Amino acid sequence: MLNFSDRLIESIKKKNSVLIAGIDTSIENIPDYFIKRFYDKEKSEIDNLKTILFEYIRRIIDAVEENVVGVKFQAAFFEQYSYHGFEVLHKLCEYTKNKKLVVIFDGKRNDISSSAKGYSNAYLGETPVFGKKMRFFEFDAITTNPYLGQDGIKPFVEDCERFKKGLFVLVKTSNPSSADFQDLMVEDKYLFEVVAEKVYEWGKNCIGKEGYSDVGAVVGATQPEAAKRIREILPNSFFLVPGIGVQGGKIEDLKYFVDSNNMGIIVNSSRDIIYAYKNYVHSDFEKSSYLASKNIKESINAAIS
Repeated sequence: MLNFSDRLIESIKKKNSVLIAGIDTSIENIPDYFIKRFYDKEKSEIDNLKTILFEYIRRIIDAVEENVVGVKFQAAFFEQYSYHGFEVLHKLCEYTKNKKLVVIFDGKRNDISSSAKGYSNAYLGETPVFGKKMRFFEFDAITTNPYLGQDGIKPFVEDCERFKKGLFVLVKTSNPSSADFQDLMVEDKYLFEVVAEKVYEWGKNCIGKEGYSDVGAVVGATQPEAAKRIREILPNSFFLVPGIGVQGGKIEDLKYFVDSNNMGIIVNSSRDIIYAYKNYVHSDFEKSSYLASKNIKESINAAIS
């Protein structure tokens, strides 16, 4: 099997796109007409929830697949529905994989080493069950929080090497208060620069044939100045870039995130795609999401070309 970074590059070239569709869907933001269409009064609220959530997201994925290289599922928006939400997530993960799209679990997981291994087993690798190994999810990559240090990251890195999966470590995030900790000075460096240096070390044994590491960084689109610094530290890593659009990140600033080959980024857009019907005159949410993803893809390509 190819390394994650190589599979990602193949998809980028095939689709002529670096766009990722972020799935941050809540029932209250699904159009009323769609809920009425699938709501069955003979079924329980939970059964209706699972049906409507799956059907809406499935149709979004169908609508945008031409314009995106992958899909990023935000764990919180499934966890809010308890194990019912994770049942839907499991089905959507399989559905998306069957479309040959890159599938990212955005859970920002980490813990002490033994617990981190459990997270990695669940989302990247295999879990021991009665003397056998079982795979429960088929995600291609996961987001992680580096705050616990190397022992909390090592299990993920080992599974990246073993299973050819990807890892995106939080380095400089898009939220306004990221500076509270990430911009603290450690000797003569920002803390986010120290984390970036660790990401480089963690990814040295996960290099694909195209020369890119399978261990990348989350760098928010609202942080172009930081992106310049991080790119110097991580010349051959992919950046997962959230924060364009609603969060204030500017597409024209993406030129500061790419590497010397105008590569090395995938750009996430969530609400501007999954709720595009709120901004378009079309009542058809699928058409609106398609048009939004097409426009964002083309705008990104123009900015980084």
